[in-house]
Amino acid sequence: MTLEHVRSPYAPSPSVWEQLKRDIQLAAPSLGIDDIGFATADPFVSLKSILQNHRDKGYESGFEEPDLDKRVTPALPSSQPTSLISIAVAYPSKMVNPPKSEPGAYRGILARSAWGRDYHYVLREAMQKLEDFIRERVPEAVLESMVDTGALVDRAVAERAGIGFSAKNCMIISPKWGSWIYLGDMVTNIPFPPDTPVTEDCGECTKCIDACPTGALVGPGQLDAQRCVSFLTQTKGLLEEEQMRKIGNRLYGCDTCQIVCPKNRGKSWDHNQQLLPDPEITKPLLLPILDLTNREFKEKFGESAAAWRGKKPMQRNAIIALGNFKDRSAVPRLEEVLLKDPRFEMRGTAAWALGRIGGEEALNSVNKGLAIEDDVKVKEMLMKAKEKLEPSTALEEEHSQEIIYYDEITTPIGVLTLCTSVKGICLIEMDSFTTKEAVIQQWSRNWAQDAEFIYDGDRLSEAKTQLEQYFAGERKQFDLPIDMRGTLFQLQVWTAVADIPYGETCSYGQLAEAIERPKAVKAVGGATNKNPIPIIVPCHRIIGADNSLAGYVYGHEIRSQLLSLEGSLPER
Repeated sequence: MTLEHVRSPYAPSPSVWEQLKRDIQLAAPSLGIDDIGFATADPFVSLKSILQNHRDKGYESGFEEPDLDKRVTPALPSSQPTSLISIAVAYPSKMVNPPKSEPGAYRGILARSAWGRDYHYVLREAMQKLEDFIRERVPEAVLESMVDTGALVDRAVAERAGIGFSAKNCMIISPKWGSWIYLGDMVTNIPFPPDTPVTEDCGECTKCIDACPTGALVGPGQLDAQRCVSFLTQTKGLLEEEQMRKIGNRLYGCDTCQIVCPKNRGKSWDHNQQLLPDPEITKPLLLPILDLTNREFKEKFGESAAAWRGKKPMQRNAIIALGNFKDRSAVPRLEEVLLKDPRFEMRGTAAWALGRIGGEEALNSVNKGLAIEDDVKVKEMLMKAKEKLEPSTALEEEHSQEIIYYDEITTPIGVLTLCTSVKGICLIEMDSFTTKEAVIQQWSRNWAQDAEFIYDGDRLSEAKTQLEQYFAGERKQFDLPIDMRGTLFQLQVWTAVADIPYGETCSYGQLAEAIERPKAVKAVGGATNKNPIPIIVPCHRIIGADNSLAGYVYGHEIRSQLLSLEGSLPER
């Protein structure tokens, strides 16, 4: 097989290149490739104006190729490009038995894209295998591969090649793999028949935009990288107060817009052993990070994509996380950073963290810092921390923002995150706090005026005990204070749901009758799906008039498990 036809009018049948394409598609899994698509190498004409507008608005991260023409025009060093190849490698989104944060032993989290071995190496090896495969069959082929650092916009290539569609969160979403995929590109002079782009889209869904912690998704498909939490965790230097609060316990990257995406529901890929997470690396203890030398940092995180910026941003982010956890046990170590660390950004961040943690010990540390600090910016942050820590100011701040306390419990239906206000249980989410953080923050914006969430196992010990008794079949009724928050109609529906006895079920129509709104069956269904305290307020007991289990927001399987436990699973 040759490329002579590219230079000659005597071209072989297109079926030759169609066959090679089929051969590549069949071989792709053995090359470490989960999906592969082919596209023409025509310039991305309409993309240039989009990129220019993005630049004009100051939305770029600064890591991009500066020459816009190179970003939209496929090129080869010694030949005319005719095709683009896009590859996708799927990665896991779930961690098996993740370690939990506990008082005095709080943990950070790496974004899923940094779990396992650095994807740059994984993709480059897959691309090299693909190149070798093609060159065995077409020795004179010109091929140039790119992984993340190439000039072309890999998402634009993937979209044209039919890997997936460009979503509102700026990710490529594959109908099969979701957005949990790494992308790589290849430019070649082989005239492969192009694939058809995916026609699926996000529809009216805006969950990613609504959940973005910093509002960095300024519109569908529009990201202000300067505000993106993922970008902020990779920067060096000092961050603003609000940015540090939004970072939470993230050490590298942010998955919020992918976690909330309905297209990703139930998708996690563990077939590639290289990409499986080591829980102690992907969710590491925070305090030990502060003591890592350069060599120790490389030994611990060097295999991860999170290591490319070095230890400084991660250590700064660990300090931020300790502040956001309000970890009083960390105060002595933070004082040490404040007084001895030669890096101004570490001292300034430690000052902020001490101000956020609060207490007399933190105030003493801040005063020690003020006595010796020379850096103007750090001194300014120390003064702000002191203002917060002064008794009168601290008292005012305490009353200005509601605090919600949370803990997690492992149950037969998975991990549950329990949240309580001072009045009672106000929210239960079916997954870990880290996984559901964006959803919890959205609830907080709507119903708790951006409350602050603090881990506190003691406050939720009774709720955990009663839930354990329930799942053991030893409790049929909960005796817990609850703090339901919703519209008047929702509260009316949830009150009626709470009255459905253990071991019984009710249809949506019967529930509508119970609240004297017989024509509001659809609205009643919508309200039950927004019940913030599932299980305790048993919306799983609401089933279809024909005994069907469809319509439960947490899925058919969980409803079946709960009704089976209660002995009320309908016979169908």
